[in-house]
Parts: sequence; structure tokens; C-alpha cells
Amino acid sequence: MVDYSKLAEKAKALQEAAENVSRRHREVDTDPSAFFQKLSVHLAQEMDKANEELRKRGVGLIARNHLPNFTGAIFLAFGTDLLCKVEVEIRKGRGQITASISGPPNGYVSSRKAFFVGRGPSASGTQASGAGLQAAASRPEQVAQEIIAGLLVGRFD
Repeated sequence: MVDYSKLAEKAKALQEAAENVSRRHREVDTDPSAFFQKLSVHLAQEMDKANEELRKRGVGLIARNHLPNFTGAIFLAFGTDLLCKVEVEIRKGRGQITASISGPPNGYVSSRKAFFVGRGPSASGTQASGAGLQAAASRPEQVAQEIIAGLLVGRFD
């Protein structure tokens, strides 16, 4: 005979554990500073993966430029033509990660994408705007993948 009360207790414990893990991830990922730090690590990892493939094909590599006095900003260069600036802006507990690509023919920003981090109505959904694309940032690794992919093709989708 099956004891459903014991199984229900086990199921409840598993569900609570999953909710606690999910809550901790949401808390870390909604803190813009913590999100940006994680994003920095994931960008380096994605850059290494992309460079490995680029090296195999004899194409220019992605490099990270460390510029002093630019805390809260990451600069990535693809070859000698494209530059991607990734920066965080924090307002009232919510943050925005903005990635902008500039390059030929005139060096101006050719593509921009904003990822919202934090709670509130503006931190959900994806919409097109005159300044570029806006999206809710779900995970730092996903944002890093989008940024590296956008840099490789020279624009954000």
C-alpha cells in the first residue's frame, strides 16, 4: 500500500527547496551590481569560446580592453573595426545594462541593446525602440551570449 502522506511531505520539501534556490537566484540577479559582476565573468567565458572558433577559422579575435577610470563599463573589440561598450546604470534599485556596438563606416553607434535588471514594470518584456532593442535580463550567461553574438555579426537583433 502507498503512504501518500509521506510522499506528500517529500514532495512539499522538494518544492520548498526549489523555491528557495529560485528565490536566491532572483535576489542576486535583480541586484544590478551583482548582475554586472556576474555578466563580466560570463562575457570573458563566452569571449574565450568565440575566440577558440575564430582562431580555427583564421579570423580576428575578440579582445577586452581594460580602460582605467571606467568602472561599470566593459569594452570589447572585435578585430580593428568593431567596438562594443557594455555598461551598467543604476537608478532607484533597478539597473540597466546597455550594450552598444560602434564601427565602420563612421565610428558611430550602429546598434544598441538594453537589458533591464531589477523589479518593476520596465523590467519585463522585449520591445523595439528608436534607441535600440530593450529586453529583460533573465540570466547573466544569456546576456553575455547575446552580446558576444551581436558583436560577431556587428548588430543586435
